[in-house]
Parts: sequence; C-alpha cells; structure tokens
Amino acid sequence: MTRSKSLRLAVATFSACVLAVALAAPAQDDPKPKEAPKTDQPKEADAQADAQPAAGQDKKAEAEALKQMEAWMALAKPGEHHDHLKAMEGEFDVESEMVSGPGAQPVKSKGTHKAQMMLGGRYLHGVYEGEMMGMPMTGHGLLGYDNQKQQYFSLWIDSMSTGIMISYGKCDKAGKVFTFKGDYEDPMTKSKKTYRMVTTVIDKDKHTFEWFEPGPNGKEYRMMKMTYTRSN
Repeated sequence: MTRSKSLRLAVATFSACVLAVALAAPAQDDPKPKEAPKTDQPKEADAQADAQPAAGQDKKAEAEALKQMEAWMALAKPGEHHDHLKAMEGEFDVESEMVSGPGAQPVKSKGTHKAQMMLGGRYLHGVYEGEMMGMPMTGHGLLGYDNQKQQYFSLWIDSMSTGIMISYGKCDKAGKVFTFKGDYEDPMTKSKKTYRMVTTVIDKDKHTFEWFEPGPNGKEYRMMKMTYTRSN
C-alpha cells in the first residue's frame, strides 16, 4: 500500500469514529441544572411582623368608633331641659285674645289643647282645636331641646297657613319661663317681621303663651295671649 493511500484510510477512519461518538452522546440543550421556582409567600416571621401594625390599627379604629358612639348616645339622652316640658303635658281648656294692632280691641276665642311627650320624653307634641279671630283652626306644635345646640326649639303648623314656623329660644334657671325668637314674611308687605314668644308655667295646672312683635312705630306690643287651664 502506497503512502498516500494509507493517509486517506487513516483520515476516513478518524472521521467515522468522530461521527459515531456524536451519534451516541445524549442531547444536552441546557447544561445548567434547573432551579426550583421561587414563590412570593412571606416567611412566617415576616407575616407576624406585618400583622402587629394591622392589629394596632384595628384597636385604634374600634376605640374611635366607641368614642363616637358614646358621644351620640349622650346627645340622644333626655335631660332636665326635656323634663321642664312635662309641666305642659295633658289636656287643657284654652282662652285666647288677639289684637290686630297696638290699642285695638281684643278678639276673644276658646279652644282645647292636648299635649303629650313623645319618643321617650324627648319632644312635647300638642294639638290645638278651636277658633282664631272668629275662624275655626287646628294647629300642631312641637317643642324640644337640642342637646347639640343647647337651645330649645318650637315648630308650628296650622290649618290657616301652608308653611311652618320655626323658633329658637331658652328658659330661665327654674325652667318656668320659655322665651323664643323668630321671624316671618308679612303676606301684605312681603317684608320680614320679627317676633318674640313667651311661655310661662304658673303651676302644674296652668300656663300662658304670649306673642310680641313690633308695631308700625317699631315699638313692641303684645299681639296675642293664650291661657291654658288643665281640664283633666
């Protein structure tokens, strides 16, 4: 065998061996070992640390809610001012007199008034049935004391109007004299007029109601007086 043939035979043999090794070896796309997937779950120690501030915030919110509830309960509780209204509870015969202006002759009329405390002693609701200036009239009144504003209020509606009259006031230390103030629009002049109402508890069986307002000269006069005498 010549030298050149021997060289070609050796090269062919080496190539065949390389090809055989390549075919026998397993495929390895990723030579690095795969890592276990990471999770976002916190460790138990971290979870406990996060829970402590949340628990503190919950307790603070509960304390604030309790404090707010106690404040509302205090406002809703009837007190001595509401007790003052009880003297006017019951059924009464009413005698009234009303004048159209200073020095005018009073027009007298009669009626009945039934009043009772309502909503756990918080308000005094009264119903008047009778006459006013010679005409039949039915009226509803509501008296109360606002613990928040620390003042009395009076609401009035009747069959001789379509609006509501709202007044605010106070009482003396003995809880016997109630003074309210308010204003209304004069239907003739369309101007605002002020008034003052005074309710005086004489005793458990009698009280009076008086209405004052400025006359044409600006001086206050008594336009109406009503006397309530217990009938039951």
